[in-house]
Amino acid sequence: AFQFILLTSSGLLRKEKYSVGGHRGALLLALLPVCFIANSMLFYFAFRNTSIGNAVLTHYTAPVFVALLAPLLLKEKISKTTWTAIILSSAGLWLVLGGQASGPQTVLAGNEHLGIIAGALSGLAYAFLIIIIRRIATLYSSLFITFIQNGIVALVLLPFAFAVPVSMETLTYLIIMGIVHSTAAPLLYVQGFRSVKANEAAVLGYFEPVAAIILAFIVLHEVPGVTSLFGGAMIIFSGYLILKARTA
Repeated sequence: AFQFILLTSSGLLRKEKYSVGGHRGALLLALLPVCFIANSMLFYFAFRNTSIGNAVLTHYTAPVFVALLAPLLLKEKISKTTWTAIILSSAGLWLVLGGQASGPQTVLAGNEHLGIIAGALSGLAYAFLIIIIRRIATLYSSLFITFIQNGIVALVLLPFAFAVPVSMETLTYLIIMGIVHSTAAPLLYVQGFRSVKANEAAVLGYFEPVAAIILAFIVLHEVPGVTSLFGGAMIIFSGYLILKARTA
């Protein structure tokens, strides 16, 4: 709703050149919310059926998928620096999670196998999401792309919204999430794709768990462990490698 008001009041929806991307652009726009929903549903399924470590680590295979798919779908070359950054950031994420993922001697119980598979598939869906955004970021405005993605997702999930009672406190948090997480963050994310490659954006996405550690320390006064700090440093360094390679 916030995006709709912003678009219509500013006239951006009327000014958007829908024909710029042609049929291919329209198809990619339609696939964007499909990948978004698939990514979210599979990720939540992974959380419900396996450990947090397994769910997060398998989900963050997305940069690897992007690195493999980008040369085929986007004609982007993957440099040695990018591969180094992917390995460093993946290892750093594992340390941030405290090595929680199942080791080779761990026996997976119940639906954990399904949870791990779902986590990996969510990473694949997220990789396609990144690739699609990279393809259309220069065809449409970031506001229009965000509006289409979230608008279709909202319409698909609307029937389920009435099945859950919502208190005023919950509604307040939902409004904040709608403005900050579902509008401002995607706008910045899509805008960034105008100047960075898909694989670079995927690696920089590892800053999300690092930001979570920092915010948890500031807001919740949670003190991170040594392994989390070291893992965070590895992730930050991988981002530095990407930025340094771009300015070289």
